[in-house]
Amino acid sequence: MANIGVIGGGAWGTALAMTAAKAKNDVYLYAREPETVSEINTSHRTTFLPAAQLPETIMATTDIASVLSWADCVLLAVPAQYTRSVFTQMAPLLKTVTPVVLCAKGIELSTGLLMSEVIQEIRPQTPLVVLSGPGFAAEVAKERPTAVTIASQSQMLAERVCRYMKTTYFRPYSSTDLITPEVCGAIKNVMAIASGISDGCDFGDNARAALLTRGLAEMSRFAVAVGGKKDSVLGLSGIGDLMLTANSHQSRNYSCGFEIGQAGWAKPVLEHCTKTVEGVATAQSVMKRARQLGVEMPICAAVEAIIYYEKPIKDVMKDLLSRPLRAE
Repeated sequence: MANIGVIGGGAWGTALAMTAAKAKNDVYLYAREPETVSEINTSHRTTFLPAAQLPETIMATTDIASVLSWADCVLLAVPAQYTRSVFTQMAPLLKTVTPVVLCAKGIELSTGLLMSEVIQEIRPQTPLVVLSGPGFAAEVAKERPTAVTIASQSQMLAERVCRYMKTTYFRPYSSTDLITPEVCGAIKNVMAIASGISDGCDFGDNARAALLTRGLAEMSRFAVAVGGKKDSVLGLSGIGDLMLTANSHQSRNYSCGFEIGQAGWAKPVLEHCTKTVEGVATAQSVMKRARQLGVEMPICAAVEAIIYYEKPIKDVMKDLLSRPLRAE
């Protein structure tokens, strides 16, 4: 169908590359590590998804220019905090009409910008698409049923990328709300840390339900404040992704929060964490932007206080429960 370039050879980038190949596209994947490229090209396996056998049609390279000059569509699947540096490298190599599909979920720590805002700041003419929703890479790689949102300001472009990615197990839904899937994809990671902390502290099911319901309200307020649509929060990229990420030990964010809850504070957990946990940086970056916008986000602020200011969890919980009474 199309030439699909994938920038990022981690678990999510590889799972999406596998899906694009299963959808009968030609796929060329860029990875920074030569050993990852060699492993994919010789054994059609990767240490990032050890149980997966990759389609032989996926080719990998350390030459990002060759991927970008060849691709009809590029999936950008590097961690959120590396998006600026990687896209700065990509920008002069991209064809003007090549759409870039943002697959990372986060808000830039240094600026408080969404990933689409980072791209537009570097190269305003880039056709942008966001892929977001409830999807663990390992399950996508195992071809388990998954549904996601693919959003662009252009309905035609969103639908085209949906066709590129649709398989018998991977079901994309199109949207013209580019902003809300980005916002929800980022903030749900913070809520997943909060959910993990709650469970790690054994606060119970009532606490988790209340936390996630009010967390959804925070996501909605922030999305509307930056130009998104409130209704989109009720879709796959909003409540769907939150339900997945905030209730499963497969989620790095939930698992990190759970360990923090059991430890009683964040420092020892984060000092020994070797994996990217997007919600850690997002807890601070979302609060930076929220304060600029005047958006009230008490749960995100609580996670920020626990992670960055070493505030005791019991004090944070007391503060949340003693907030002034208000209508829901």
